[in-house]
Amino acid sequence: MSDAEIIRLREDNSSSTQDKVLCGICHRQFSRYTCPECNISYCSLTCFRSEAHSQCSEMFYRKEIQTSTKAKSKTSEERENMLELLKRLEDQMQEEDSSLLRDQHETDSDADDLVHRFAGVDISSATSDELLRLLTKEERDKFFKAVSDPTSQLAQQLLDSHELRSARQEPWWEASLEGSPSGSMRYGSTPALMEVPLDLSKRQSSSPCLIYNICAILIAYAFTTRRLSVSPLSSAGDDASDEVEACRIISQAVPFLVARQSKVLYSNLSSAITDVWSRFDPGSVGVESFSVLLNDLSIIVKPRKVVAVQASSDDSSLSDHPSIALLAALSDLSGLFAPRPIGASSHIQMKVRYYAAQVLSTPQHVLRALAEELQAYAQSLRAEAGTVMSELRLSGKNRDTS
Repeated sequence: MSDAEIIRLREDNSSSTQDKVLCGICHRQFSRYTCPECNISYCSLTCFRSEAHSQCSEMFYRKEIQTSTKAKSKTSEERENMLELLKRLEDQMQEEDSSLLRDQHETDSDADDLVHRFAGVDISSATSDELLRLLTKEERDKFFKAVSDPTSQLAQQLLDSHELRSARQEPWWEASLEGSPSGSMRYGSTPALMEVPLDLSKRQSSSPCLIYNICAILIAYAFTTRRLSVSPLSSAGDDASDEVEACRIISQAVPFLVARQSKVLYSNLSSAITDVWSRFDPGSVGVESFSVLLNDLSIIVKPRKVVAVQASSDDSSLSDHPSIALLAALSDLSGLFAPRPIGASSHIQMKVRYYAAQVLSTPQHVLRALAEELQAYAQSLRAEAGTVMSELRLSGKNRDTS
């Protein structure tokens, strides 16, 4: 686990907007974080890594890279992967700048070919500082921007190689989407469904609504699946380190799931989202990345429109239920937290089974409305990220022309 300074989320405990502080960088959104270096309040990672705040953000990501390259798990192969990313970064920059080169009358030594700059460098023993010093400032800024948000378009382009694609496992819930790309994508298999006692689902009508608690759990679930590229998560048992890390991330993001006597009850979607987001490792989830997680959740939550009808509802299989994706996700979590070797159910599995019973007793129109709310929330986050980036680019152009 990185020992970088923790950027703590500011929790607004007041219903009045008078206590909220505007972001000190974009001056548009309410701040949620505080920079550990300069103590400025900001709203998102987009602002944190902006040019106006580059002195602190570059230092933060430099420390992160230093920490990761010094970790025991780093090998020569992983260092070579880093060099591959840097080479791809250089190629992309040259493509983007090709139209501008016709109008340039001066060249700079920083435009030398990246391969030439890395000639004679022993990648297996070079430190992160030595590698970063070989990059121009523009290349470093672009590299830090890519590694800070793995789901961004830039990061996906840098990671787009045959070797990396073959090692990446896509979330199982995307495999059934109409129009989803196939062939080059390797989707995980749909998790096997757990058994949910019928009498347990019948008793849910008098229980408090736990649907937003389920949303919080599934946000952590989707993040962990994408973070580790393991799908389904219950298959992480094949790699002990993945299994331990998956349990750690989920336990940290939704501690009420693993606590035996937790009384956490979210009353709305916003409170669930805010709480889970604040518990992720600092710098691991930006605005754009979180919008992807909410889109994942909307896919999982949305019931199927057409299902097979059984002769007897008592004997009907969960595989025919409209909320099979939601039940499969909870079943996957149950498998992840199953005791090793397999024995009596753990208290976490019993909780997850209780949540599944709540799903079975929830009207389908309620789940459809929730899926639409999640999709709208995801779109608003994408718009927020796009607006801030556009304003930062405009600000940068104004400074260049002044």
